[in-house]
Amino acid sequence: MDGSRGRTVARGALGWLVLGVGVGVAIGVGEAVGRWLSLGEAGVMVLQAVLASALVVPAVVLLRTRADRRSLPGLGLDRPVALPVAVGLGVGLGVGALVWVPAWLVGGVEIGGIDPGALVRFLLLNTLVLLLFEAFPEELALRGYTWTTIRDGWRVAAATLVTTVLFPFTSLVISAAHWASATVLGSAPGAPTVFPDGADPVEYVVQLVVFGLVLVAARRVPVRGALLVAVAFHVAQLSVNRLVLGGTGWLPTGVDVDLAHPDVILLVLVHLAVSGLCFVLIRRRVEHRSAPTTRGAEAVR
Repeated sequence: MDGSRGRTVARGALGWLVLGVGVGVAIGVGEAVGRWLSLGEAGVMVLQAVLASALVVPAVVLLRTRADRRSLPGLGLDRPVALPVAVGLGVGLGVGALVWVPAWLVGGVEIGGIDPGALVRFLLLNTLVLLLFEAFPEELALRGYTWTTIRDGWRVAAATLVTTVLFPFTSLVISAAHWASATVLGSAPGAPTVFPDGADPVEYVVQLVVFGLVLVAARRVPVRGALLVAVAFHVAQLSVNRLVLGGTGWLPTGVDVDLAHPDVILLVLVHLAVSGLCFVLIRRRVEHRSAPTTRGAEAVR
C-alpha cells in the first residue's frame, strides 16, 4: 500500500471512529441523564438515540464538507428519497416475509398471543430508535463516509474490505467511549470490551460481516440517494429480527414468538444472504437498462 492509498484508508477510517465515539458518548450521557431524571428504559433508549444522531451526523457532515471539501450527494445522500427508501424497505420486508412465513407455516416458528397496543408501541419506538441510534448514523459514517472515501481514492473492493473488517470492531470504540464518558459523569462502568457482553465472538463477527456486505450491496444500488437504500434496509431487517426473536431487552414486541428449534435462528443469515442477492440483481438490472443510454451519449460525444 503506497502512501497516498494509506492516507485514503486512514481518512476513511475517521468515519468509523466518529461513529464509535459518538455512539459511546451518547450511551454514557444518556445513562447519566436517565438516572438524574429517573427515566425508564424506553426513555433512556430514545434519549441515547437522539444524542447519537446529534453527535455523529454533524461530525460526518463536517468531515465531508469542510475537511474534504466535497458534496453530501457524493456520499449517497440525495433527493428524492422515496425510491431508495422503497427499495430498501421492499427488500428488507419482502425477503423477511419470504424467509419467515414459510418457517411459520411448517412449524419452525410458533406464534402465540398478540397484544395490538404493545405491538403498535413496539413498531413506533423500535423504528425511531433503530433509525436514530443505529441505521442513519451508522450508514452515514460507514457505508457513507468510510466506504465512499476509500472507494474514491482506491477502488470498490478495497473500500468494501476495509469497511467490512472495521464494522464488527465498532463495538470496541463504542465501549471505550462509553466507559470514558460514564466515568467522567460519575458512574462506574465495566472495562471496555471488544465484543458486546454476552455475545459469542465468532457468531457476532460472522453475522456482522454478512450484514456489512449486504449493506454495501444496498449502498451500491445505482439510484440517487443510494445510501438511503442501506438505511431503510437496516431498519427493516433488524425490525424483522426483533419481531421474530422476541424484541429487545427494553421493549417487548407484544407478540409471543417461539422457535421450534434453536437452528431456526440461522434463517437470520438466510434473510441477509437472499437480500444481498436481491440488491446485486437490482444493481445489475439498473446498470443493464442504463447501458444503451450511456453508450449512445458516448457515441454522440
